[in-house]
Amino acid sequence: MREKVMKVNQGKQGDLVNQVDQVKRDKPKMKKFNLFGDVVARGNDVKKAFATKANEAMHPKVPLREKLRKFFSRETVLKLQEEGKTIMSLTSFFGLVLIFLLDLTIKLLASIPGIKQILILIGNKTGHHVWRLSESLINRFESRPGRIRRSVLINLAFRNMRVKRTRAMVTVGGMGLGIGAIVFLVSLGYGVQRLVVSRVARLDELRMADVTLQNSSNLRLDGNAITSMRNMPGVANVMPMVSLVGKLTFSGGQGESLVYGVSKEYLNAAGIKPSKGGFFESSEEEAMNLMQGVVAGVSDGLDYSNPGKVGSMIKEGRYELGTSVHSVYQEPWAASVELGLTRGIPGGIWGSEVWGESYLVGNKGRFVITYTGEKRGVWLAASYPIWEKVKGNLVPKLDEAGAQVWSRGYIKMSDAVTNTEEAQPGDTRLGDVLGEESVGQPYEVLGESEEATIAATVVGVDEAGVEWVDLSSLDASAAATPEVMIIETPGGAKKQAMVNASFMELVGIDKDNPVGSTFDVSFVILNTLKPDLDRPAQSAKATYTIAGVIEEGTSPQMYVPLEDLTGLGITNFSQAKVLAAKQEELTGIRQQIDNLGYKTTSVADTVEQIDKLFATVRIVLASFGLVALTVASLGMFNTLTVSLMERTREVGVMKAMGMRSVEVKELFLAEAMIMGLLGGVFGILAGWGMGKMLGLLLSTISIARGVGAIDVSYIPWQFVVFVLSLSFVVGVATGIYPARRARRISALNALRYE
Repeated sequence: MREKVMKVNQGKQGDLVNQVDQVKRDKPKMKKFNLFGDVVARGNDVKKAFATKANEAMHPKVPLREKLRKFFSRETVLKLQEEGKTIMSLTSFFGLVLIFLLDLTIKLLASIPGIKQILILIGNKTGHHVWRLSESLINRFESRPGRIRRSVLINLAFRNMRVKRTRAMVTVGGMGLGIGAIVFLVSLGYGVQRLVVSRVARLDELRMADVTLQNSSNLRLDGNAITSMRNMPGVANVMPMVSLVGKLTFSGGQGESLVYGVSKEYLNAAGIKPSKGGFFESSEEEAMNLMQGVVAGVSDGLDYSNPGKVGSMIKEGRYELGTSVHSVYQEPWAASVELGLTRGIPGGIWGSEVWGESYLVGNKGRFVITYTGEKRGVWLAASYPIWEKVKGNLVPKLDEAGAQVWSRGYIKMSDAVTNTEEAQPGDTRLGDVLGEESVGQPYEVLGESEEATIAATVVGVDEAGVEWVDLSSLDASAAATPEVMIIETPGGAKKQAMVNASFMELVGIDKDNPVGSTFDVSFVILNTLKPDLDRPAQSAKATYTIAGVIEEGTSPQMYVPLEDLTGLGITNFSQAKVLAAKQEELTGIRQQIDNLGYKTTSVADTVEQIDKLFATVRIVLASFGLVALTVASLGMFNTLTVSLMERTREVGVMKAMGMRSVEVKELFLAEAMIMGLLGGVFGILAGWGMGKMLGLLLSTISIARGVGAIDVSYIPWQFVVFVLSLSFVVGVATGIYPARRARRISALNALRYE
């Protein structure tokens, strides 16, 4: 045996020697660094392999089907049921404690003389006795046959608290102080937020958004856009507004003021109310009707039964052309053959107004726009004496017999053309009606006029009695474009305004009695509001009466009826105010309007930023109150722990009499819940009271300074529910440890406890 062992050892030694020799032979070929790196790399590979296998051994891969089967297994379902029972048990416990406290409050009120009789009368009226009502509610929460009712445990816990009344009051007072600190500080956050929001926006403004144009947008905020917005779901109303500059003329000189053309609905929505006087008479419907060609309540003598069709007659009658010179066309459009020039003759001419091509001269130039987008103007069809221009002079055009030529044609209607006599029913003096007559389409009134027409001067009369007219300035008048186009004020304008204090100071109106005062104003109109303008325009000077005085604005401002401006031919609005039916729908409405290319702004954005700011402030304030609540929780924990030590033998006796360990646990939990909820109720009342006292103090100071009452404290009902729930949770969390200790106490050891 010994020889065999020696042979084996010798063989192993020989193998080892051979391996060492092999290493020595290979050593010159290897570098020390490479050998070391190879060894380290192999070691890392071994470690990784070992870690992978160990991980697979500890966490084996489970197929998805197996995971689903395990999730829906009986064990999982039972576990969820147990957790659900625990949550339901705590919820019902919470309800029972609230009912107990409510019943206790009613009994305390019944002890006051007269209150008990009132409660009995209420019970007789309703058929439900107050005390029996609480019993019926308790029976709905109790569903544990064969065990002590939790309502009994709650009543027993309250009796135990009454035994150590001073300690219980101190503990509940500490909880109330902690909860009260939270309620007071958070109520200040809510109150100041509410105060700031009320100063920033009214309740209705949270449902509104202002619609304007983008800076680089080619869109127009016209009647079609307003109609599209009104048809959006959730939109209650869309109120347009026109803003421009008004040139004022008064005894002290001249000035400028901001002018806002609005409807009465817009003023109400914007919260603009007169401090003196009242609102002007205005209707948004009437303003929109002006843009649609129907002036509500105003008759202009035109027949609108066939609008828009070229050549269709509007009305007929006798017209005075005055001294103005007009071009006569073969058809009612400027591209047709020009027959010559004409001017007024004594007694006027008999003719008819017809629809034709639109033009810029005269208040009938762009009188209608059909829904197809075609603009129509009013032309005067009649037989005219024809004149022609010779060397700057206006001379009659003569025929072969030497008499002046009269031709049937069309001229553009202007302010110089005055209707002096309208045709009566059955009057056929005009003869045939020029052009085809058919039912036209709806139209849009623009009501534009211009002061400029060509004035001619009579320089002589020839032997035949024909007047010669000087047209030396005709070419210059035609070539030179007036710097400012004058637009006549529509006949149906209300000419009423609401102004602010700065406006009255500028114009020099008595601030004590401003209502009824008058001033002259003309409106500056740009092509952004009236796209068909080729140069700036200005309305004719009009006298406006002050209907009311407003407080808004530090610069001169005036509000006029919207129809006064749309009657000047304004078709585009500066902005519009959209009113949503519900506040929750405003965001979606704004998104739809933004998708159309417009820009929306709302005070709701500012309120949202304020809400975010004060949410952070409330969290910071509540964190300070949590410090006091934490200290109070520690005090309650100490009270329950000491109570358990004092009642150890009592626990043993109850267990010896047959009370279950779970019921002992619920007894101590009930005591903790009562302390927590009582602390929550007292804390809410204390925090609310401190907030109102602070508000009363600040209101006293502010009223003395003429500012008004200030309420800086506000507690929403959701926060009250949260505080009560928090106090319940704190009570449960604080009492869970003493309750578990009471559950684990042995009855035998408890009876021997000294």
